[in-house]
Amino acid sequence: MSLHQQVRTMPLAIASMLAMLAGAPVHAAPPAAAPASAQSYAIAAGKLGDTLADYAASAGVPLSFDPAQLAGLRSAGLRGSYTVRAGFAQLLAGSGYAAVESGNGAYALRKIGVAALPDGTQTLPGIAVTASADNGTVTEGSGSYTTRSMSTASKFVLSARETPQSVSVVTRQQIDDRGFQSLDDVALDATGMSTRQIGGGERTQFFARGFEVNNFMADGVPIAFDQDTMGLASMAMYDRVEILRGASGIMTGTGNPSGTINLVRKHPTTQLQVLMNVSAGSWNNYRGELDAGGPLNPSGSVRGRTVLAVQDADTFKKAYRHERKLAYGTLDIDLAPGTLLSVGGYYNREDNPGADWNGLPTRRDGSSYPFARSARMTPDWAYWNKQNSSVFAELEHQLGGGWSTRLTARALQTKMDMLGTYLYPLEDSELFGQGAGAYAYEKTQVSLDAYASGPFQLFGRTHELLAGASYRRNRDNDGPGGWPSDYNVIVDPLTWNSSTVPKPVMDYVWSRKGAQKQSSAYATARFSVSDPLTAMLGARIDSYDYSMHLTAGEWHDHSAYEVRRKVTPYAGLVYAIDGAHSAYASWSGVFQPQNYQDAGGALLDPLTGTNAEAGIKGEYFGGALTASAALFQINQKNLPLQLPQSQCRPEVAACYLQTGEVRSRGAEFELAGALAPDWQVMAGYTYNTAIYLHDSDAGKAGTRYDMLTPRHLLKLSTSYRLPGAFQQWKLGGSLRTRSDMRYPVGDVTVRQGGYTVLDLMASYQASPRLSFQLNVYNVFDKYYYQAIGSTQDNNHFGAPVNALLSAKMAF
Repeated sequence: MSLHQQVRTMPLAIASMLAMLAGAPVHAAPPAAAPASAQSYAIAAGKLGDTLADYAASAGVPLSFDPAQLAGLRSAGLRGSYTVRAGFAQLLAGSGYAAVESGNGAYALRKIGVAALPDGTQTLPGIAVTASADNGTVTEGSGSYTTRSMSTASKFVLSARETPQSVSVVTRQQIDDRGFQSLDDVALDATGMSTRQIGGGERTQFFARGFEVNNFMADGVPIAFDQDTMGLASMAMYDRVEILRGASGIMTGTGNPSGTINLVRKHPTTQLQVLMNVSAGSWNNYRGELDAGGPLNPSGSVRGRTVLAVQDADTFKKAYRHERKLAYGTLDIDLAPGTLLSVGGYYNREDNPGADWNGLPTRRDGSSYPFARSARMTPDWAYWNKQNSSVFAELEHQLGGGWSTRLTARALQTKMDMLGTYLYPLEDSELFGQGAGAYAYEKTQVSLDAYASGPFQLFGRTHELLAGASYRRNRDNDGPGGWPSDYNVIVDPLTWNSSTVPKPVMDYVWSRKGAQKQSSAYATARFSVSDPLTAMLGARIDSYDYSMHLTAGEWHDHSAYEVRRKVTPYAGLVYAIDGAHSAYASWSGVFQPQNYQDAGGALLDPLTGTNAEAGIKGEYFGGALTASAALFQINQKNLPLQLPQSQCRPEVAACYLQTGEVRSRGAEFELAGALAPDWQVMAGYTYNTAIYLHDSDAGKAGTRYDMLTPRHLLKLSTSYRLPGAFQQWKLGGSLRTRSDMRYPVGDVTVRQGGYTVLDLMASYQASPRLSFQLNVYNVFDKYYYQAIGSTQDNNHFGAPVNALLSAKMAF
């Protein structure tokens, strides 16, 4: 056993004895059972050693440390509701120390990653940010590639080892180290995640476990995600991204059984901090961010934060640019002890001159043209612009006895304005015709969510209950839209010039108006069956309404359907093997309404998806490193099979048989966090295969489903701060490799072989307030299609070798 491991497993009594022998005073709270749930604190600012002692006494946990080590360090105090671990993390953020559970509920301080500067002083490498409303989940300032707790799977704030499903967290530190600027970038590092482009580069689909991920949440509240209008090209306002893999019916009700992406925003900081990040990269990629936050009154009971970001960039594609702006503001207000109000909003605009509506074609036999990666089959005058605005309010209140309530209200408006072209094959020719279209979309949604949670006693043991309700309303007001009446362009892929095509005059004859409503009630209980065994049981009941009216010239179509009181159950078991490992199993479901009709004209039942998985999880170094291994099986049923028109009633335009079923199976492995105090890593491997069990398309039973999902997907990202005299330097990199993908088109197949991409990073801490970082992506300039589609479009190159140089400053 290494010395590091011996110290970490040393009983508190021995640690205290050694401290006394060394002449170091020991502060310890009276022995007591530490509450597992969050409780409220109001600890005044002062010397760090004093605030730690006050906090340990209030939390009822023993704490051992040497006050001499903390001489000269101060704390902003602690206000609000925190778990024991979260409170320690908040008090110690930026200090260079962490509180480590050393056995029997006791804690001791451990020094982490403190770098010596040339003048002999010490500072924590990089810039630490401490945020309020933590509950142990905030990742900024932690320097970690993992988090101590999460809530995406069930709303319970649990550690990874206590969660009976697969959840990955891409932390703020990892986002910063990798130079990520968009959700597309984040998906590159997330275990099991892959992306595809629908037509142009401004519509991204996310996939996991063989199915599209169409469930999104903001701060744990479901939102309707629309890739046409939603702008997620700036991650500046987010602390982290939590990604649940598998069905998430207990959280969202509707969707695919693939997973859920939860975007968790930054909160105001407890100390005054002003951070600036400026960067310059390949293809004139210029970006600036300003992040300012802190207390707004002397007591610190009102705290604010503002994030501004702007980007102006060309791309590796000819005449394709990005002009992006983000403004985010939020307030945290302690209305009373145990009552926190958080309000805010953001405005995001993404203008994309030259954006594709279609990708690149292939030859008719599916083979690739020898395109340069800058090639485009879209005229220079095309564009795809997005505008998003949102306001939100969250109210949390501690009821006492460990019980708390939370009410969230959120409104989001998304808009899109585009003009683009698409390709279609010409008969008996290698040439393509080109069509054009222009559309404007406007979508609004309002979400309400309220729940209460807390402990209860049953059969002599303490359990937890969470119950709530939610409501979501979406409205689509799409249009005008249309196409030109006199646009006749022929495209030769090898000679076509995107700059010579005249801009057409559009006829706006299309519109679409729709509405969706979803009302839900849910409840989940965590039963402490025995000391090592915890069981989770829950259910959600949803009612869903949908209507849509489509107009195109003189043609009109109206569709509507509803689902009433659809019940989605949930079950999970977690068995603590020892203090570091747990085995788990879970079953979760989800449903997706559909508007297909059967032969008699009745609507088909919703698609249903179930995810069953089992695995083992580990937690090491006090939670600084997590590991997991899982086996999973997903079944999606009720896929529609179109019937011959002769079998349909005359008034039914098309009819279907509810017969299709797909099964996806696989294995996932993940390692995230600190292998050593200065060495962070996130590694994930996924094996996945899916087949049609029953036809949803004639002749498909027994064949492979969705051949664009790679069977093998390996991702590795790491960073390491050099020791000794070189501690100002941090080096890192990322490697991702995937197996081949195929897209069958009639008798031919478009293919992309497996490929591997390597990225590298180096950063230098010039002073406590200034650091520089260089990221180089696709170091070996791999030439590959990041996404493929049909022979006429949807084939998109991955970016060539490129670099990003950034500077971060604190004022």
